Amino acid sequence: MNRHLIKQPAQFPRLSARHHFEFGYTRAGIFEPFTSRKSEDDLWTVQYGRCERMPLSFRSECLETARVIRASTDEPIVVLFSGGVDSEVVLRSFTEAGIEVRAAIMRFTDDANVHDHAWAVTTCQSLGVQYDFYDLDLLDFWKNAAFDYAEITQSVSPQLLPAMWLIDQIKGFCILGSGEHFISKKLPEKYSIDSDPYLRSHWSLIEKEKIAAWYRFYLARGRSGCPGFFQYTPEIMLSWILDPLAIELWNDRIPRKFSSSTSKFRIYRQHFDIKERPKYSGFERVIAQDIVIRDELYRRFPSSDWAHSTPIPRLIRDLSPVPERFPSPNIFSFFENRDWNIRFTNLSELPEVERILLQRVI
Repeated sequence: MNRHLIKQPAQFPRLSARHHFEFGYTRAGIFEPFTSRKSEDDLWTVQYGRCERMPLSFRSECLETARVIRASTDEPIVVLFSGGVDSEVVLRSFTEAGIEVRAAIMRFTDDANVHDHAWAVTTCQSLGVQYDFYDLDLLDFWKNAAFDYAEITQSVSPQLLPAMWLIDQIKGFCILGSGEHFISKKLPEKYSIDSDPYLRSHWSLIEKEKIAAWYRFYLARGRSGCPGFFQYTPEIMLSWILDPLAIELWNDRIPRKFSSSTSKFRIYRQHFDIKERPKYSGFERVIAQDIVIRDELYRRFPSSDWAHSTPIPRLIRDLSPVPERFPSPNIFSFFENRDWNIRFTNLSELPEVERILLQRVI
């Protein structure tokens, strides 16, 4: 495996505003951003830049992020539109900001993802967005070219690799509806979701090493773009964390919620006219092959599935433009006097119930 395909700092393409989102590995206590994993001892690490101003509402920051992206490039803007709610919010952010955008829709052979691309077409037509189809024989891709993409990104997820292929087909500034906040509740080691009471405990923002394969792909190609719209600016990140519904969530005021995966649609719907739809991954019909490829990828990259955990109070203070004054203590009074030192988590070492929650996303 070539571990050194990612370019050095002076050559980094821009993947977030002001390069604020840094990801990489800590070695011997030193954080080396925008690098590849070199050994199993490397600690997967992320850190975020500070806001330059107080954030607006989440909707306003989505539109502002679209404007920031438009101002940063002369290339045509293309959103990879899966038909899911995340990429729909991205697409609406550009159209509602009055910015011309085009959608790229991937179709797998044998209509394997027909539910997704049918919804994507309907949405584009309703918004007046031009779109292009890109057809991919997924099973053939997984058997052959997919491993080339995995090799340069150390990806352990077969479901991430087709998007890399799609980006290679497109001329323009490509945007992925990724980077959405996945916050998770810390659970006791022997906790049963079905039988135990809803316990108050701290929440953290989880950044998965395997999802960052999309970022590593852009770096390997030396290509600027937006692998994660919802973390492109620190302002859009903080606006989501401080959305009233998100505050209710991470303050344990919504019983029986253990992560944000089932709540993000409610947050989006407060700000955008998106319709509820059945949740599909687009890979349901090929899940048997997915498992085979996934096992092989984990064999090749056994250490590339870590998660970086940032407790919500620390995240707010890191992002805040005036950390000593904002936010007011009552926003996270529950978290005072708690230990926030554990930042690195190997998914394989988590209690089973927590690991299942974290692995529900791709």
